[in-house]
Parts: sequence; structure tokens; C-alpha cells
Amino acid sequence: MVVAVRNCTILHTIETGGPGGAETVLLNLASNLDSNRFRSLVLIPEDGWLRKQLQEREIPTFIAKSRVWYDLRVLTVMVRLVKQEKVDLIHSHLPGQNFYSCLAGCLTGRKTIVTYHGALWLSEGEGLRRDIKLWFVRNWATAVVVVSDYLERSLRNARFPTSKIVRIYNGVNTGQFSVTRIGHLRKELGCADGIKLIGMVANLRQSKGYEYLIRAARKVVDSMPQARFVAVGEINQVIAERLSSLLGELCLQDRFFFLGFRQDVPEILGDLDVFVLSSTCEGFSLATIEAMAAGKPLVVTRSGGPQEIVEDGRTGLLVPPADADALAARICELLRNPERAAALGENARAKVVSEFSLARMVSNYERLYERCLNPR
Repeated sequence: MVVAVRNCTILHTIETGGPGGAETVLLNLASNLDSNRFRSLVLIPEDGWLRKQLQEREIPTFIAKSRVWYDLRVLTVMVRLVKQEKVDLIHSHLPGQNFYSCLAGCLTGRKTIVTYHGALWLSEGEGLRRDIKLWFVRNWATAVVVVSDYLERSLRNARFPTSKIVRIYNGVNTGQFSVTRIGHLRKELGCADGIKLIGMVANLRQSKGYEYLIRAARKVVDSMPQARFVAVGEINQVIAERLSSLLGELCLQDRFFFLGFRQDVPEILGDLDVFVLSSTCEGFSLATIEAMAAGKPLVVTRSGGPQEIVEDGRTGLLVPPADADALAARICELLRNPERAAALGENARAKVVSEFSLARMVSNYERLYERCLNPR
């Protein structure tokens, strides 16, 4: 039996400042832990979206940025924080910060939990940097959290001890996404009655497969001219220029809109007829369960974690990654069958409520914290 811990200080840390899925998980976790048992501090690399969100929730936040992977400034700040704030446990997210947190845990004698949100880092090559980072995490992390069974298999292939790996699915506040269609997005885009909106929420990164969604959009519009596409997420200018050229090549400039980062994602999801995820590699996809919480019919790729979230034909539709034809066919299928689309959306929301709620995620992490701090 594990005895519940009391008044423990957790140092949460991540290598990026958001907005993004991993950053949102850290934010939700740090601000929703049982305050009678846990006190949260956060160390991040920069000012920006995540720091603002943390400050609004009155969570003590510190900044330490490294310029190179072996920069000792982050480690120095982390060690000092652990000692000054009497930190009991370090919890880090993403590969770079997982490395630093394990070093800090080793130097201060603190337990360390690391969370991996994606598997792309495993394919970065066999360089010395990656080998050193993996060695430290394998040997010094008290527990290694993965957000999907897909990632667990990746870590096992990277020789992580099975005894250290814990799978905890990400969760969302389901009530936040219970937004009825209010039409703000349609008004913003100048969409007339009868226009169908298909959307994706994901930062512009190579792994998100936006080029396949754009090519699918051309096929959907050819079949259903009333369709329009939107993409919500932080803009990477290099990728955006390439995608803009593709939109011009396919004559989709007035049919496909990149909206950039938005604070009103629940309202945007409420206006969509179909949610799409075109990723070629995905650890879990927080945006997918947000769309499910909004009751949206889904078309997502079998890109790793998503097939653990979506049950094909019951809570959404699955397609192969990097397959624009399959993506287009499934989108059209849902647009032409609104009753089936609605049923899939209802089933999707029910699954999120039962399996991917924020309360369930937080509870699972609290139990892991207690188990690490009090192994008995």
C-alpha cells in the first residue's frame, strides 16, 4: 500500500515555451494537482505563452535558457531551485529537458520523473548527443512516462527498462469543449450557408503532414465545391512558405486558410463539420481528444498514438499516413453522411469523458508521484 504524501514540492520543467500539446499538459498538470498534497513550481526556457498562462494561475515560474545542449546554465538554475525551494520531486517533459532533469536529480539526490510526448527524437541519428541523453535518462530517471503504447514500444526498442515505463494518457477538460456552434469562424471567413468547414489544429511542423491535407483538400473541393479548410497552429515561416506555394499550385488560396495560433480553439472546433489530423508521426495528439470532446466527427491518420485514441468506424475514421487520396475519400464520406458523422461525434465525446478526461490524467500522475516518493 502507498501512503499518501503531504506538502510535497514538485518542480515541473520543459524545454519549450509553447503553445503546444506538451506545454498544455504541463500547464494543466501543474495547475490541477491536489493543493493539499502538492506544491507546483515551473522552470521554462523563455517568456511567452506558457509563462503567461502559468502566471494567470499564480504558479511560481522561473526562466533558464540554454543555447547549446551541453550549456550548464539550465543545470545550475535547476540545482539551485531544487535546494532553495526544497523540491521533493522533479518532473520534466521532452527529450532535452529530460536529460537536464536527470542530471539535476543525480546531483541533488532527488527523484526524477520524465515524460516523452513523441517518438521523432528516436530517429534523429546515432550521434553522441543523443546517446549521452538517452544513457542518463535510462539510468537516472525514477520513472519514464509515455503518453501512448506506441511510445512505450519505441522506448523499449531504445533499451529503456520496462520496469521504469509508465503509460499515462493525456487528458482534457471536457467541459471546456462543450461549445455549441455560434458561427464566429464562419462569419470571420465569410462563409455562406451550406459551406462545409473542415479543420485541423496543429502547429506547422514537418511531422503534421499538412502537405497531404492540402492535396486532399483539392480532391475534396473538386467533389464538393462548398467545402472550405482551416488550419490552426503556430506558424513556422519556412514550412509556411512551402505550403503557400503548394496552395498556389493547386489553386486553393480561397479555399484553405491558415489562421495561426488562436486562443479560441473550443469555439473554432464548435464551428467545424469535420476535424482532420494528417500527421505522419504522432505520439498522442491532444488536439484529437479536444475535437472528440467537442463531439466532432474525425478523420485521423494511423501515425502512432492516434489509433489508440480513435476506434475506426465507431469514434472516428482512420486512414494511412501520407495518403491524400484516402484522407479526401473519408472526409467526403462524412460530409455526405451527416447522420453517421453525428453518431461518430457522439461516440467520440463519450469515449473522451470515460478515458481521456483531465481529472483522470491528473489522478494518474498524483498516484505516480506518491509511488515514487513513498515506494512502500
